[in-house]
Amino acid sequence: MRHIRTIVILLIALAVGLVSSGHAGAASSVRITVARAGWYDVNEQLFIGEGDVVIEAEDVQIAGDYVEWRAATEELIVSGSVVFRQGDNELTGETLIYNLAQNHGEFFDVQALIEAEKAASPVFLRSDRVVLDGETYTIVDGRITTCDLEDPHFHLAVKEIERTADAKLIIRKVTYYEGSIPLFYWPYLVLPLDYDWQEASMLLPVIGYSTEEGYYIKTAFDYYFSENSYGVVNLDLFSKLGVGYGFTHHYKLGSLGSGKIEAYQIPFTEGHRLSAGLEHEWERGPWRFVTNNKYNNKDEKRSLDLRGRLTLNTQRIQAHAEGAYQENTGTKWNRSWEYGGTWRQQLADGWRLNLDGSVSSKERADERLRMVDYLAETTYTRGNHTWALAIEQEYNPDLLDDEVQKPTWRSVNRVPEFTWRVSSPTVYGTVLPLRLELSAGRYREFPSDTQGLRFNGTANLLNRTWRPMTGTTVTYGGELSTAFYDLGDQQTTAGGTISLNQQLSQNLRFTARFSEKQVWGRTPFQFDRVSPVRSVSLQLSRTGTPYTWSARTTYNFLTNKFSTLSLNGAWRPTDKLTLSVSGAYDLNSRVFGRVVPRIEYTTRDEQERPIAFRLGTMYHVEKQVWERIDLRVEAPFGETWVVGYDAVYDLQKQEFSSGQINIEKDLHCRSVTLSYDHVKQKVALGLTINAFPTLPLKWGSDTGMSLFDLDDVYDLIGVEQ
Repeated sequence: MRHIRTIVILLIALAVGLVSSGHAGAASSVRITVARAGWYDVNEQLFIGEGDVVIEAEDVQIAGDYVEWRAATEELIVSGSVVFRQGDNELTGETLIYNLAQNHGEFFDVQALIEAEKAASPVFLRSDRVVLDGETYTIVDGRITTCDLEDPHFHLAVKEIERTADAKLIIRKVTYYEGSIPLFYWPYLVLPLDYDWQEASMLLPVIGYSTEEGYYIKTAFDYYFSENSYGVVNLDLFSKLGVGYGFTHHYKLGSLGSGKIEAYQIPFTEGHRLSAGLEHEWERGPWRFVTNNKYNNKDEKRSLDLRGRLTLNTQRIQAHAEGAYQENTGTKWNRSWEYGGTWRQQLADGWRLNLDGSVSSKERADERLRMVDYLAETTYTRGNHTWALAIEQEYNPDLLDDEVQKPTWRSVNRVPEFTWRVSSPTVYGTVLPLRLELSAGRYREFPSDTQGLRFNGTANLLNRTWRPMTGTTVTYGGELSTAFYDLGDQQTTAGGTISLNQQLSQNLRFTARFSEKQVWGRTPFQFDRVSPVRSVSLQLSRTGTPYTWSARTTYNFLTNKFSTLSLNGAWRPTDKLTLSVSGAYDLNSRVFGRVVPRIEYTTRDEQERPIAFRLGTMYHVEKQVWERIDLRVEAPFGETWVVGYDAVYDLQKQEFSSGQINIEKDLHCRSVTLSYDHVKQKVALGLTINAFPTLPLKWGSDTGMSLFDLDDVYDLIGVEQ
């Protein structure tokens, strides 16, 4: 009875308190429940409650052991295992003083766990005092770590942490402690919580060595003025190059757009290295403007790249104008520029206008090449019929009246061209699987400077599919085309394809594709010149476990030659081990070309750390020589070590073309990584904190080819894909 009486008194008191508060900015509703007891002083409009206290108001929920609530001012004092929830954020502490009307308060002896959406682990916060202001939290004299131990291996001691509404941690006066030993100090840090931190600036210094830079240490310091103005300052020291410094600044200018400015220079080295960039984006209604500009000066080689693009997108109009300017002292053309645009407009139902145009120029010491290119086309579509009228030209205005110097560019000018197309026409109620086209125009082709009238008619049989029985699929299509020219020439072509896809068994499939094209007559132009074709492509493949294989080739009846026979096979006795081989066989000379055998073993240990061993080699059968070896190894050692090695060895040159060693020591919530490239003579040592941004310490291969990539293997062994 006492518990029921307490709840009734509580509800009456809260109702009286909310009505009499009279604050225009007061919360629309506040609900307080207690499990043990509650008292309400009508004169003071003060409610006191004890035992499993829960306060709910709009997007805020507060729980604790004891509460004092002043209804007139909507001020709360909550103590004893207090939990404060707002949206997805949650803080725990001992005492909370909070004004619900102003969404402002102070929280004492606080702990918090912040989940970063794309970070590897959560961020743990502790503080003596937290100031709450809307969705912005300012933590005073706090500690931050990603180590989940009661006594963390490392932490950042900070004077102030601000958790902003746009998902950033603004940290001021930061000292990094390894255990109890202070190692680094930053006046300012900005840690984003809403994107991949590997794309952010590094947090801890990276120490290393390279033949070009010598020994180096690279550092970065964040700054944050507001969500509209923040960035990072870089300060590096190289034993061979001296000091390097720079910055990256992000800005938002409201209705004027947003962007990024960056610059970096090494002023005291020979050649004075400097790079800079500006990116800006503006959007309003259907309009959008983007510009990207870069400048680089290294070892007296200067490059400049300026680009801008303005777009318009409405229901009837899609258009853009763009320009680009480039200077590069290390290329064939020292200077180039191009300006152009497009305009697509729906003039009426089924009637469209397309305009394209550009002007470009390339320059060097003794030569300039200018080009003008434009297209004006209008199309009208009604049902399955389309009519089009087009004018297109591409030319060098400097050579139009030059009778000595001949054109060097390749282009086809249409001045004009008229086209009529119809798809799937209906004849006596039957829809025919055809696409018909008639075109007529005056053409001028460069560099031959051939010009004349051309009349063309084309009929296409659209691809059809026939399944005569289970497991058999036949696909066929064809084309008939003829063209007449005012110069007296005439060209007719007829061709088609037919494909057979036969499922021989559950895992075995045979595919054949026959193509033929006959050509009669000749054309004075190059752009529509057609060569005869008669070939068949064959492929036999097996899928499934534990082994797969395939063989494919093409036979040309006109040359009576086969293309290279591509052979691939793989055996997978377990889900961890794969043995595979790829090879090329010349059916014409009946000799093998290159063969690439591979062995790959991948698994994980009890701690879910990857274990991988990949070994591949390439052997030239005809020459009887081994040409290269590829090796990739990654394996854990003990409880905390991981070692990796990635290398390519050229057996003909007896040297490595690439080779990187990576050694990583896991220190629970952080790790130390040593990377060494023995080909480029680079070494880097860095400390990585889990979930915190860092610099990548691994380098890619300069070869660009890998025996573990099947497309690369085809290129290496000479198989056309």
